[in-house]
Amino acid sequence: MTAFLAALGGKLADKWVSLLVLPGFLFTTLVVVAHQLGHTHALDTGLLVRRLDTLAAEPAARTPGTVALVLALVLAASAGAGLLAAALAAWVERWWLGDWPFATRLGERLSRRRRAQWERADRLCAQERQRLVEAAEVAEVAEARTRDAAAELGPGPGAVVPGRAAEPASADVLPLTRLYEARNRIALTRPAHPTWMADRMSAAEFRLRAAYAVDLPTAWPRLWLLLPDAARDDLRSARTELTTSARRAAWGVLCLALAVWWWPAAAVALVAVGSGRRSGRQSVDAFAALVESSMDVYGRDLARALGLSDEAEFSRATGVRITRITRKGE
Repeated sequence: MTAFLAALGGKLADKWVSLLVLPGFLFTTLVVVAHQLGHTHALDTGLLVRRLDTLAAEPAARTPGTVALVLALVLAASAGAGLLAAALAAWVERWWLGDWPFATRLGERLSRRRRAQWERADRLCAQERQRLVEAAEVAEVAEARTRDAAAELGPGPGAVVPGRAAEPASADVLPLTRLYEARNRIALTRPAHPTWMADRMSAAEFRLRAAYAVDLPTAWPRLWLLLPDAARDDLRSARTELTTSARRAAWGVLCLALAVWWWPAAAVALVAVGSGRRSGRQSVDAFAALVESSMDVYGRDLARALGLSDEAEFSRATGVRITRITRKGE
């Protein structure tokens, strides 16, 4: 037990240092640099070195008590900055996932804008799809006429034997594929939230309800109990990556606030926020895809565990019965 507690304490300490203290120390360093240089001498490294040398040359700076106090203050400041970034990361996640309790009007306006963009893209897809259908119908009519003409002429040395109507060439389908990709970059389903990440998560629920008539929020806790360890690990990894991305973006927000005193911090902020947002989108996409895949692959196990079905196919009828049980008749 002693060895276990020691190992657990070591892991927690390592995690605490990597998540809070080390990034916090880097941020504290930027704060010191911003305080020493400001906007006027933002990139004057020589001035920074001279001022630090002046501080280090003070007699009080060489006493053990001062050194210990400075180290304690740096450690406390680093940990405090890390805790602040962790708290801010929770709000970043809420923002990404469309939970805007203090900006409902802005959220509704952005949702309407995204919805209008998606609907325009969807109309273009429908028009191109209709064009392909009409082209296929024209080709089918031409094929029928050729077949009738060949039947009237009868077999002969110069007769052409009509074959099956040609399928649309890949070059013909390519514009429709690109239109679908452009629409899906806005959202996989009709947008209902102000952000892409929020709509990506809700798309998983919508698509599962459309395919299996399953209410994902109530069915998911039961399905989680049946998932194997490998599937759970993949889901946890994607969720952890989202938290890490939000924390990175949160550090960028803090650096953006620091840019008020030292403008180079704005560049650090843009890189941190941009990379965090990009990796956050990838994490949300991976997590939503894993959620859908879990229901696709293990939905039959959920039905059997609830005593509903031993069918090889997970049908909508089974999904309706699962929903009736998980929602307790609501």
